[in-house]
Amino acid sequence: MQSLRDPAVRTAAVGALLWALAVVVAGTVAVLDLPAVGLLAVLAIYVGDALVQAGDPRVAAWLADREMAPLQRAMLRDAVAVLAWLLATAPPAPVVTLVVLTVLAVPAAHLGYRVLTSHHASVRRGRIAWRNLDVDGEREGPLRLPPILPAIGPLRGRVVLLASDVFVVLGLWGVVAGAGDVVLVVGAVLTLLALLACLAAGVRRSLAVRHLPSARQDNARLRTALEEYAPEVVVYFSGPVGTTYQLNVWLEALERVRRRVLVVIRERHHLEDLLPSTLPLVVTTSATQVEYVHTDSVLVALYPTTVIRNNHMIRLPGVRHVFINHGDGDKAVTYSPLHRVFDEIWVAGQAACDRYLTKGEGVRPDQLLVVGRPQLAHVALRPAQPATDQVTVLYAPTWEGNFDDVDYSSVASMGVELVRELLRAEPPIRVLFKPHPATGNRRSDAAAGRAQVTEMVRRSPRGVLVGPGPEALYDAFNTCDVLVADVSSVVADFLASRKPYVVTNPRGLDPETMQHDFPSTSGGPLLARGSGRVVEEVRAAVTTDPLRERRERLATYFLGEPSADPVGVFADEVDAACLRAAARHDHALQAGREGAR
Repeated sequence: MQSLRDPAVRTAAVGALLWALAVVVAGTVAVLDLPAVGLLAVLAIYVGDALVQAGDPRVAAWLADREMAPLQRAMLRDAVAVLAWLLATAPPAPVVTLVVLTVLAVPAAHLGYRVLTSHHASVRRGRIAWRNLDVDGEREGPLRLPPILPAIGPLRGRVVLLASDVFVVLGLWGVVAGAGDVVLVVGAVLTLLALLACLAAGVRRSLAVRHLPSARQDNARLRTALEEYAPEVVVYFSGPVGTTYQLNVWLEALERVRRRVLVVIRERHHLEDLLPSTLPLVVTTSATQVEYVHTDSVLVALYPTTVIRNNHMIRLPGVRHVFINHGDGDKAVTYSPLHRVFDEIWVAGQAACDRYLTKGEGVRPDQLLVVGRPQLAHVALRPAQPATDQVTVLYAPTWEGNFDDVDYSSVASMGVELVRELLRAEPPIRVLFKPHPATGNRRSDAAAGRAQVTEMVRRSPRGVLVGPGPEALYDAFNTCDVLVADVSSVVADFLASRKPYVVTNPRGLDPETMQHDFPSTSGGPLLARGSGRVVEEVRAAVTTDPLRERRERLATYFLGEPSADPVGVFADEVDAACLRAAARHDHALQAGREGAR
């Protein structure tokens, strides 16, 4: 289970604990005949259930793996209510039969509902989703069916149906507390009516689903629209949950490309975090679908990441494959041998070229092209001194990486103490905190450190939490006076501001080794773990700033020559790549035609 410092996990865990304690209390007072306490306990059961549903879904999944899914929890609370009623009233057998049948109607309706709606998920199976593309007059598809049941707070889907037992459960406990049998009758009737309404909603959805076009028909319409649009540039993106930012950082620049662009996304979950864009987009969940949406018009494919699924696009003939990356810093992943597979590797400046060519990973000089960093167009140059007496520090650490060898993060080992020192400093220092979106994905101690730092910053009048998204980071660049960061592309990007920075050294590497292996760190002082010097280094950076000239040289080295319109430069390079791709593209089309004869 994830760290309880995560608010969503904590909410669900508190709900699960409340639910378990309330069930125990309700069962105990049923035997002891304490109806008032029993009513409070049953209300706590429902509150606990709602908190589980409102919190992190991984906690609900953890309970389900231990036979405590919503259905089992509902049957348990119903059983406790029936037990209390039987012990308190000793009702005649016919009444017991009717009550038990009513209670059993809940899991029976749940089963019927699942049978009715089991095929609804298959409606989306095999259908290629799209946005911002005219498909027979529709700008988004495939058709999204509305929810079958209305949400009740955090309760959604089948959990709403299971919550229908609340009427009969309260009726049972009402009788135990001394109310008349009419309360039980009304509760049972309301529960049965609610169950019938849920089943009727499932029937209506099933009838609507039967009249939808097939997946093949939907995809054929999309294919026709793509051929009419005739994209020349494909932006191909794949990655796990939490990596959508790697595509988001490119959207503004891609909007300026003069060629017809199509964004191909491999996982549906990216749609939730994708920034607003007018670019046509398709979601292809299989290699077959990637090939299906590929048209003869495509000249160039741009790749912001290196993932295995890139192979599904790279294998298609006639396309010039260009790696544009999502960041350009000193991390080892920025010169991966996997990059050799691309026709071209676009980098920000000479630093990346030197990195590739000196690491011995087989990248050729002719693959490298310096295009600058269009994302930094909105980063402003700093004034000579802070605009106010109060210093503003941006702490923007990286995440722990997929492997220990590429773990440069300071969050788990240094983050809490570092931020605590800054928040306690006198004269006051204002602290902006911008964690990497993937922090805590691999290491629980990193997740815990991020949660603790977030809480400290949220509670402090000196603290500001920076929102998600690349524009929020670059706005924070413009707001702060000093950056505190780990080895990452954040340091390289911050060079565009020419402001001072401090680089963490959580591994305790020798300073000479650090600056040799990670040249960007030579533009700021290194902060060792447990040194307690962050406040001192920050104040020195905004007063004497001894490394200012060094950063000026590093900025050109890492980011290329300054440009009045870096986004325009990128658009020009895309045009040029399309021209370079023409010969291979035409040859592949001709070969394909001859092979089809």
